[in-house]
Amino acid sequence: MYKPYCIQRAKFANRPESSGIDRLLSFDYMGSSEFEWGALPDSLKRVRKNISEYVYFEYSFKKNPSKVVGVFCKKEQQDFVGNILEEIAEKKFRLKEFCDLDKYIKGDEKYANDFWWDIEQDWFFWKSVPEFNLKFVETLKNK
Repeated sequence: MYKPYCIQRAKFANRPESSGIDRLLSFDYMGSSEFEWGALPDSLKRVRKNISEYVYFEYSFKKNPSKVVGVFCKKEQQDFVGNILEEIAEKKFRLKEFCDLDKYIKGDEKYANDFWWDIEQDWFFWKSVPEFNLKFVETLKNK
């Protein structure tokens, strides 16, 4: 697993008129070409193609253990994801666009998104909410 660069932001949504993960998420406009031209659908296709290699787990942050994120990544990424999340929250990576995970960790949730997606390494993390956790993972598995 290498350093993240393109992390897509989103908010939880309830959009019954949409299908797939678009029913559950409202994506931010990221403003960079790396997020355009089919980058999200391409990442989603890769995830679905390899879905049997993915695991879901929850991660608590070291500096604020009450803040928990759900994570959906490849089994081989699981050992590294916690460290990556800590570094994203501490803004140790230079990302292509702004990531507001730190606001969630610090408790400034009204200014934070709910969901983040590394569209190059094909993994997701989000504010852990039991009903969303289940729906999201089921939606990914049901093409």
